Amino acid sequence: MTIDDAIDNLQRAKARGVKSIILAYWTAETFDRSDDENWQTDAEIVEDKFDWSATHSDLMSCRDLYGA
Repeated sequence: MTIDDAIDNLQRAKARGVKSIILAYWTAETFDRSDDENWQTDAEIVEDKFDWSATHSDLMSCRDLYGA
């Protein structure tokens, strides 16, 4: 996802009344990569194909463990 896409998504969420989110991001530098077209393509593939359901479960477990 591009930063512009992320900003658009956040603005739409804000317009819907969302006040807080959990946000995580990784830059190309995290992977010793250049922020170029290749990185953008790889990021889009991961975003589209990665199974985020386990991440959701992990976040819920963390909340249950440390939250109210």
